[in-house]
Amino acid sequence: MKKLNLGCGFDKRPDCINADKFPKCAPDILFDMEQTPWPFRDATFEHILLKHVLEHVGADFSTFARVMRELYRVVTPEGRIEIIVPHFRHDLWWSDPTHVRAFTPLTFQMMSRRQNDEWIAKRANCTMLAYIMDVDFEVVSADLVYDPRWKQQIAEGRVPLPRLRELATQQWGVFVELQVTLRAVKDAG
Repeated sequence: MKKLNLGCGFDKRPDCINADKFPKCAPDILFDMEQTPWPFRDATFEHILLKHVLEHVGADFSTFARVMRELYRVVTPEGRIEIIVPHFRHDLWWSDPTHVRAFTPLTFQMMSRRQNDEWIAKRANCTMLAYIMDVDFEVVSADLVYDPRWKQQIAEGRVPLPRLRELATQQWGVFVELQVTLRAVKDAG
């Protein structure tokens, strides 16, 4: 399986092609993902990892759309894209001045043509990102990860999980990150 660790930083993985724009982390391939096209052939990777990367790119929508189109171009049909980003209601997101874009699970649902078609049929008020960006991703999973302080309280039985889910809608710092896996929907030919 051919894998790409995009924006690898110092978290280089032996089973991946590690790519980044910063020479100090000595990636296998040095390039800026905001500059398109990328130096990869179409449908090259079965798995792409973006671990705490996507929140740093595409300050303007046109750049973000180009990045998502390139991800779609270089992943194989049915290939997976694993995205890990800080949760927008956590200090981790707000403390880093290089963060330019926040995400929720809905952001990635908007990149599904099937979902866009359902919304169009219902005349829903959602942005049809799949059509705007010319991509088609299905959300395989979208998991919110609890901050370690809250995980400890759950483990100790001090906060029941239903109560914590309710708190997460009202207060900051409950979730530390969002982990999403996308599947590329495209023809194999």
